[in-house]
Amino acid sequence: MRNRKKNCHVCKKEKDTLYRCRYEENFIEKNRVYEKWIFVCETCLKEIKDKYINSYQYGGTWKSKKK
Repeated sequence: MRNRKKNCHVCKKEKDTLYRCRYEENFIEKNRVYEKWIFVCETCLKEIKDKYINSYQYGGTWKSKKK
């Protein structure tokens, strides 16, 4: 079994399980869309889902322990 390491894109903490997502941030001057997927921990994912309800997209789950 492989044991890989990856940090949350938002809080930078190393976690065993991360969630792939993307979302849109609205700024006064322009809209910015994260076209690239990012990996976030469960805590940060909940905040993103609550804050970016209309643009949040889930893209899968990453686990550190791989067969």
